[in-house]
Amino acid sequence: MSRSISLFSDYRSGENSLTNYCGLIFKILYEENPKSFEEVLGSLLPSNTNLTVGVNFLQQTKQKKSIPDLAITQRSFTVFFETKLTNWFYEKQTYEHIKGFQQETQDKILFLLSNFESDEPEKLFTEQIKRAWSEDRVILQPISFEELLKQLKGVRSSESFKKIIDEFEIYLDAKNVLPKWKYLLDVVNCAGSIYQEIEANVYICPDTGGSYSHRRAKYLGPYSNKRVTKIFEVRAVVSIQHELGEGNVKWNNSGEPEQVLIEDAREIIRRSEFRSNENKTVQLQVFLLANGEPTCFEKKTPGGMLGSKKYFWDMAIDCKNSHELAKLLDGKSWKDFQN
Repeated sequence: MSRSISLFSDYRSGENSLTNYCGLIFKILYEENPKSFEEVLGSLLPSNTNLTVGVNFLQQTKQKKSIPDLAITQRSFTVFFETKLTNWFYEKQTYEHIKGFQQETQDKILFLLSNFESDEPEKLFTEQIKRAWSEDRVILQPISFEELLKQLKGVRSSESFKKIIDEFEIYLDAKNVLPKWKYLLDVVNCAGSIYQEIEANVYICPDTGGSYSHRRAKYLGPYSNKRVTKIFEVRAVVSIQHELGEGNVKWNNSGEPEQVLIEDAREIIRRSEFRSNENKTVQLQVFLLANGEPTCFEKKTPGGMLGSKKYFWDMAIDCKNSHELAKLLDGKSWKDFQN
């Protein structure tokens, strides 16, 4: 049985709660300004899609046998959402949603909403998108929570709605469906032989939890002598069990095949006598790095770096790669990026 979108939902499922609040945002936006609602929907659809929301007022519109002085019309459309906490959509379920549209509806849209890690999630559904349009004239469009939030924040709206969107962002972030890792710099304390590994595009530490736990991050900066002198992009982080045992990809930022990443990590350990001996008793996590760019990002306050790592959140929000981030940080102090 269908249920109305409500401020006071009692859903226990994480996906159902997310869907309810996303629907609530759309409902509030439509009630505030139907034109803004149309703009958001249009921005989430392919560029060649022409979607009209609300009533059209047209004068002297030619019909088959007459030209009425005024025509007031409304184009019919239906939008479905399927929401997932992870981007694992069942093809059978998607197919049944597509077949569930009323045939007389003019515009039929099915959004697949999730925390997609790729920048172009539609590539994951290329064949399904073609089939949905060719067989049923349904627009199948995957979108990320990040993209949805971006379009909602960019729409013309009242100050009260902007405050609601700010709260919505906090809610989505708490549910771990926004890819904050894309803008995160993980600064790690390095010295001696560890810094030599960094120069070979790798950072290794025990995989024993506690202070050795790391959040997913797109960028890594090695710290030594009160400064970060290089910024790397993290290809992936791979955990290798004792004695070059089973490998597990903790996260994959590059999209490379997991087996390739695991073999790269094993080979790095194998080539190092120190790491090979360490791995006999300790499980290791291997940060595979790429695109190292020089910089000078200094800690100018007294004392060294406390702990084994420090996170700088959202500092790379306007950076596309390590080159741009290194340029942003060059000559700057940690105090310039308090968080």
